Formats: sequence, structure tokens, C-alpha cells
Amino acid sequence: MRDLAPEETHALRREVSAGGRTDIQIRSPLDGAPGAWHLGAMDAAGVVIAISSYYRVTCPVRPDARPAVQLQNMAVAPGRQRQGVGSAVLDEAIRRLRTGGGVFLWASARDAAIPFYERFGFAVLEGSASASATGPHHLIALDLRAAD
Repeated sequence: MRDLAPEETHALRREVSAGGRTDIQIRSPLDGAPGAWHLGAMDAAGVVIAISSYYRVTCPVRPDARPAVQLQNMAVAPGRQRQGVGSAVLDEAIRRLRTGGGVFLWASARDAAIPFYERFGFAVLEGSASASATGPHHLIALDLRAAD
């Protein structure tokens, strides 16, 4: 597990999050923003097999929760899914955020992925349903001050 440069996340963003589509923008204007960071897991050959990106962004439905960090682009290579790699990346990110004094972690999650996040303590934020090119989503959040 290590910090990644934004460019190191782009291949998995395109493959997993954008379904391989080239008409969807995979670079985020937040990638180089102050406080942004990217975390990834590699296989034995050093190939990035899981990614996640974190940005200091206030949650639109919980502007009072600060400091807030938005999780984006959580993705695991298709051949490595359901092997605990994504869980390891998210565990490490949550550990870092709690150690660093983080208060609130939030994301827009595909409805199909919500059970994964709920295992880490995330909860769906009421009234946050939306649709995107990749399907229905909800905002989810984790109070980082809560015990594991």
C-alpha cells in the first residue's frame, strides 16, 4: 500500500469507474487541490490493483461536519475484486484520516456498492439519491470520531 500520484489512478478509474468508456472524464480538477491524496495497493509485480482518492470537500448535505473529506474513485481491478484488496485500501485510509484528526468522510456511492461501505460503518444520507452515467447513487458518510 502506498500513496499514488493522480496519474497512477487513471487506468483503474477508466477501467472500473468509467466501464472502459473514453467519453467520460477520468481526471478530476480536485486531483491537485491542497490536501488531496490518492492511496493504492499493488500486486507483487508493482502493478496498481486498487485505488481511492481523497479530497478536502464539504459534504453538501452536512456542511456543519468539518473537517470533511470526500472519497472518490474507489476501484479494484476486476480480476482482484472480492479478495479483500479494496477493504485493505479503505481500512488504511480510515486509519490515516482518524489519526490525522478527520471528522467526516463522505462519498457518492453506487447503490450496488452501499453494502460494501456499510461494513465500514458508512450510512446512507437521507434525501441524497441521484442518478449518473454509471447508475443510481446515494451519498454515504462515516463519522470518523465514532469507535470502530
